[in-house]
This record gives sequence, structure tokens and C-alpha cells, in this order.
Amino acid sequence: MDFGKFDQMANLKNKYTIVIPARKGSKGLPFKNRKLIGYTLRSIPEEFQDKIIIATNDEFLIKKYNSYNIFKRSEEVSSDTSSTKSLFLEMREYIRTENIIMLYLTYPERTFKHIERAIKFYEDNKAKSLLCSKKLRVSPFLMMYKSGVKGRQIVDHNLHRRQDYPECFELSHFISIFNRKELDKLNNNLYNKDTVFYSIEDIVDIDTSLDLENFNEKNKNNR
Repeated sequence: MDFGKFDQMANLKNKYTIVIPARKGSKGLPFKNRKLIGYTLRSIPEEFQDKIIIATNDEFLIKKYNSYNIFKRSEEVSSDTSSTKSLFLEMREYIRTENIIMLYLTYPERTFKHIERAIKFYEDNKAKSLLCSKKLRVSPFLMMYKSGVKGRQIVDHNLHRRQDYPECFELSHFISIFNRKELDKLNNNLYNKDTVFYSIEDIVDIDTSLDLENFNEKNKNNR
């Protein structure tokens, strides 16, 4: 037995709970969470699985994954317009660890190594909340709000050289970590001015049937 690895896993279990939001409804890809949940559950080591909470209002998932900790979320925090923060406010007293790791199911390529590295970044920076960042294809300094046939700058500026544009990034919920006591200070997207951003490469984010078809095709070709 690798006792170092055992001690590390025990430390993680004492400090972190993994929450998987998995509401029933999805417009872009019907029953999206039913189709994707297996990828995330299989990526988490067996010895950590008692620290997973599946937060769902889907009776199918509740029945199929009843060996896991299930939080039956209310319909009030399960609608298309409900924020994820509202879910965590509802379940806050259900979570006993100091920190929460939230894993959306739309990232089937995510591994536990990704999670461990994000945790290290979170702890090294003594952070209270973490989201991920990825490179932008187009700078917001080149983007415009549409106003009829005219446009209005998203970022008000008069810079003409791309080299002068400040570095920007796109936020991602690939992995989200936050201290339970910090929740009230976070916005509905689970960040605030003190949030640290862990850089990730471009990754698959599945939201539509076409996304899933492309992912399955890519995996088939890589076998």
C-alpha cells in the first residue's frame, strides 16, 4: 500500500466534499445529466466516493445511484432560471466539510488529476474560492454590443494595437472550489473579487446533442 497516497486521500476527505449538481431538466440536450454522470463518477477514486453528494430532483438518478449520498433538491432550485448558488444555500447545512468542490457534469474529459491540481492551486494561494480560466479566442477589446445596425464597445477604449490590449480570459466552471463560509459573499456564478482562477487548456464542454455526438465520434476515432 502507498501510505503517502492513503494519507493524502484521507486529508482530502477530511477537508473536501464533492457536490455534483444534476437537475432533471435540460433544453439543449434532453436528459443531459443522465447521459453524462457516469464520466464524472468513474473519474473519482473509489475511496473518495463516500464524499460525493449528487444534488438532484431526478427520480431516475436517485434510484439508479442510491449507493451514493443523494441530496433531493427542491423544485425551487431546479428550474432553468435557478442559480447554482441557490442550490448550495439550500444544502449548506447538509455539507459538513470546510470546503466544497463542485463538478458540473458537462466535462467528460475531466480527471481526478485535474481536481487534485486545482486543490493544490487553491491551497497554495490560501484561497477561499476558485474557478478555472481558459484562453480567449477573441479579446473583448474587439467585441461590440449590437445596437440596430450600429455597435457599441463592450470595453470602452481607444487602443489600436492588439499588443496593447490587457490580457483577458474566459471563466470556466470546469472545477469550482469554495469555502463553505464564503458562500454568502459569492455571486450567482460562484465567484467574487477574491476568487483565484486556475488556468486550464481548451476542454470539451457538452451542452447540446451535437456536442455529445462530436465527443463520442472523437473518442471512437481515438480508440
